[in-house]
This record gives sequence, structure tokens and C-alpha cells, in this order.
Amino acid sequence: MPDPKRTLVTVLLDRTGSMEAIKDDTIGGFNAYLRGLQDDGELIDFTLVQFDSMGLEKVCVAVPVAQAPQLTKDNFVPRASTPLIDAAVKTIKAVEASLDGKEAPSVIICIQTDGQENASTEHTWDELNALIKEKAAAGWQFNFMGAGIDAYEQGARMGLSADSTLSYDSRDALATLAAFSGRAAAAADFSHRRRADMSFSADEKVAAGDRYRKQSAPAGVPQGKARPARRPSVVDDFSLE
Repeated sequence: MPDPKRTLVTVLLDRTGSMEAIKDDTIGGFNAYLRGLQDDGELIDFTLVQFDSMGLEKVCVAVPVAQAPQLTKDNFVPRASTPLIDAAVKTIKAVEASLDGKEAPSVIICIQTDGQENASTEHTWDELNALIKEKAAAGWQFNFMGAGIDAYEQGARMGLSADSTLSYDSRDALATLAAFSGRAAAAADFSHRRRADMSFSADEKVAAGDRYRKQSAPAGVPQGKARPARRPSVVDDFSLE
């Protein structure tokens, strides 16, 4: 078995206004996820970024996962709209920049949202798709978790296969816990080289109440290559240094 390798896990968490309806279960699910990483994650460094159309917030950056803070009602306050494309592009590029000149760890990026893209002003699906495919070709692992939505269409536009995508039942607290806890176990196993990638298993999808689940699907070709009409940025550039 290959030697374990230090792993950087970055979570891009939706903090938009619609998340208010599932705020408590999201906090509970995320904290279960964090505990799962901490139980078997001595090789994991952890970054949490929250996003909405008012900005990106760095909650913690590349800290040993044992030091990562839990979510609370004070540090997770839903608001505003969903610039999913801009937030994802900027987060991926910030992770890339933070690793420049350093010994490359394994990289996992997990993107979570409960809604459709509706507020990006700078980047397109094509740009995000190309960026994710570039990083995936370099070995980065990506997961897309949709809360109560059919995440597969957006995941495909990002360049992600169905095996990297989950639509969990956000109305069910146990399903939400299962979704987050399953990703913690997978990340710990990946960091210890007990699994080759971060694909969702069929059992995970069932436990998460994924009624949209698909056995497999190729990453789709993004639709609409035009850049959005230029408007003021709603998500500032940021650094994970």
C-alpha cells in the first residue's frame, strides 16, 4: 500500500439566504463531518470558505483538522444570493496559489449548495469546467453536494461526473448527517491511501436520500459560452495565504 500523504481538504460552503431553512441541520451535518475528519484525520489540513453574493469568508485556512472550528449559529448566518461559479473559480485558484512553491499535498475540494447559480458576474460555466478538469487531471479530487436539489446538471456543467456528485435530502436530518459523515470517512480513507479517489458509493447515495442519483454519467459540455454581462464583482478575489 502506498505511503499516506498529507491531504488538504477545502470545503466551499453555501451561506446564501435559502440555507436559512436548513441552517440547523447543515450545522449538525457539517460538525459531524468535522468530527469524522478529526477522528481519523491526523494527515489532514482543513480550509473552510463560506460564500454568498456579499463575499467569500475564510473561516479557517489550512489548519490541522483538529484545530478547525465547528459551525455555530454565530459563524454561519445565511444571507444573499448564489454566485456559485465565481465562488468556485476563485476558491480553486486561491488553493492553487497557496500551494505554489510548496510540497504538493493531495487535494480535495468539496463544494456544497442548496440552489442554482444565480449571481456570478465574472466567470462562466466553461471557465469553471476547464479549471476543474485541469486540476482533476493533476490528481485533485472534487465533490459536489447538492442540498435538496438535483445537483447532477450543475455538476456536469462543472465538469464533474455523476460519481463525484451527490443530491442529499436536506429535509431529513439523518440523511444530511449521512451525507456529511460519508464524506469524512472517504476523505480519511483517501488521506491514508485506503481508497484511490473520492467517488460517492451507491450506498452513500442511498443513505443520503439521493432520489436523483445516477449510476454514471459523463461530465457534460457546458452550455452557453458567452461571458455574463459585465457587472461589479460580487465575490472579491481573495488569498488563502
